[in-house]
Amino acid sequence: MLDRFFEAVAALLLAAITLLAIAAVAARYILNASLSWSAEVLVGLLVYITFFCGYLALRQGAHLRIDVIAALLPYRGQWVLFFINQALIGLVCVIMIVWGLEQTLTFSNRTTLMLGAPQWLFYSAVPISGAGMLLELVRQCVVAAKAKIPPYEAARRAALEEPEL
Repeated sequence: MLDRFFEAVAALLLAAITLLAIAAVAARYILNASLSWSAEVLVGLLVYITFFCGYLALRQGAHLRIDVIAALLPYRGQWVLFFINQALIGLVCVIMIVWGLEQTLTFSNRTTLMLGAPQWLFYSAVPISGAGMLLELVRQCVVAAKAKIPPYEAARRAALEEPEL
C-alpha cells in the first residue's frame, strides 16, 4: 500500500516536472516571456521525486549493491553481512528522519523568493521518505528472517512481495 502511494506520487511528480519544463521553455522561446517561478517549483518537485524514488528503489531491491562478496561467504556470513548492511541503511534512514525534521523545522518560518511558498514543504520530503524507507527496511528484515534461503535472495523476494496489511 505504501509503495503504491510512493509510485503514484512519483508518477505525478514526473508528469508535473515534464509539463512545467515544457511550459517554461515554450513561454521563453515562443511567447518571449519567462515563468519566473518555474525554477523554484521544478527544484521542489525534483527534490520530492528523488527522495520518493529512493524509497521505491529500496522497495524493489534496485539500490546499487555488489553481491559477489556475499555470494562467496558461507551461509552464516551472508546473514551477518546482510544484517550489517541493513543496519547501515537503517542508520541512514534515521539520520534522514532526524536531520530532515530538524531542517524542516529550521526553515518553517521562511518562504521561497519567487512564490512565497513555505520552504518547509521542500524539506519535508527528506523525513517522509526516510520514514518510508525505514519501515520498508524493517519489513524486508522480517521477511528475510522468516525465510529459509540466503538473506540476499530473501530480501530480493521481499522486494517483490506485496506487504500484508
